[in-house]
Amino acid sequence: LTHLLKSMVVNRLHLGNGAVYLADYLNIDIPAAKTFLAADRPDLVDRYVTTEDAYYARHADKTIETLRIGPLDQEYVCDRYGSFHFLPIDQPVDEILVRHGFEHMSASEARLALDLWSQVMTPKGIVRIDVPDHEGTMAAYASTHDSFYIRHLLGPRRGDDYGYHVLSYDRAGLIKLVESCGFRCVDEEKNIHFFPAFCLRFRCDH
Repeated sequence: LTHLLKSMVVNRLHLGNGAVYLADYLNIDIPAAKTFLAADRPDLVDRYVTTEDAYYARHADKTIETLRIGPLDQEYVCDRYGSFHFLPIDQPVDEILVRHGFEHMSASEARLALDLWSQVMTPKGIVRIDVPDHEGTMAAYASTHDSFYIRHLLGPRRGDDYGYHVLSYDRAGLIKLVESCGFRCVDEEKNIHFFPAFCLRFRCDH
């Protein structure tokens, strides 16, 4: 754990990391009853740590069938407590990565977050936003009538304030929202999920 904490790259943030603890990133999540700090729970770091090229390596057993059961009652670990609207940092950052968290905000909340991110980013910094693909999900539901895809759009519906999706995005909608806050879409990454999703890269042009 000491080695991991020393090697954290504070200028690369992984926001809303949940059960994916990324090496070489500062992992940030909200304080909650079952979310612990890495310094206090090295066992959870060992359980969840991975690298970006194997993002879900510690969760390879997940399938549509296992997700269909519903959200798991599990523990989480992060480096620091924070949120999309509060970043516990004191220096500029080069990259912000958010996988399946951005859709939990309203449009006004998303703009507030993006405004904050633009203030803390280095010139030409990158924001990477990974969200469920609305069009792809609706197409999958239309062809299969599988209720999993409705859950995929609405969220896992945990018994808390964070288990719901507030917005659903297609590429044009996400680009319009993020670019309205001073970022510019520069690329789309390969989908790493087994369900419809997309990840867009935006550059901070200040």
